[in-house]
Amino acid sequence: MKKAGIYLLCLFLLQSKATFSQEIQLPKPTQITGSIGITNNGLSIIPSFSLEKPATIVNMSVSKGRFSFDPELAFSLEAKPWYSLFWFRYNLSPNQSKFKMNVGTHLGLNFVTMPIPTTNDSIQIQKTDRYFVLEMFPRYQLSKHLTMGIYFLRSHGLDAGTLRTLNFVTLYADISQILLSKKVTLGITPQLYYLNIDGNDGYYLTSEISLSLQDFPIIFKSTMNKTFESKVEGSRPFLWNIKLVYPLKGVK
Repeated sequence: MKKAGIYLLCLFLLQSKATFSQEIQLPKPTQITGSIGITNNGLSIIPSFSLEKPATIVNMSVSKGRFSFDPELAFSLEAKPWYSLFWFRYNLSPNQSKFKMNVGTHLGLNFVTMPIPTTNDSIQIQKTDRYFVLEMFPRYQLSKHLTMGIYFLRSHGLDAGTLRTLNFVTLYADISQILLSKKVTLGITPQLYYLNIDGNDGYYLTSEISLSLQDFPIIFKSTMNKTFESKVEGSRPFLWNIKLVYPLKGVK
């Protein structure tokens, strides 16, 4: 009887421990990351659109579990706002999977400076155009250095005089963590994309190159955008920029 009692007590303790471990789940931490970049020529998320002057771009990300809030704010160096994006994103794929699938939406604000002619002088005002945007980003990690995927974005203008419908589809590759030396890392992100704005379309090639130096806080980046054929108003044959990016350390 004594041995049976000890056996039942041990069984009860093991069962209680298993139940306790199943019921108590530690909350997932909130992660905050970001970066600040300065460029000689501001290029938007769609590289065929340019500010045509130096700009500062601030990116932030607040994530918890599969959800994230990712605001992006862009200004000219004269401190005039260029655009503001307020992304809400959700990761549909398991954390350990090589296949990743994100969906997102944002309210985008585009700030346009417009002159108002008067009898004596021309006064400029700033007009805010609002856009509702959806995105989908499936991709697959083929190796440690190579990820490929498709990025789709659809935008609808909410105000009179804005671009009514914009569709942006890109074939995407990310070649990362290429060691040029013990202290220099190279990354290349080529994209072949299609753009359609209110029935006018175009075909483009863009590529971003990044250089990271060990123990150096600044990342050097350059984006080049080539137009193959386009009926989209404002498309330039070739655009490029150089950007200095300072990553902000993540906190939990």
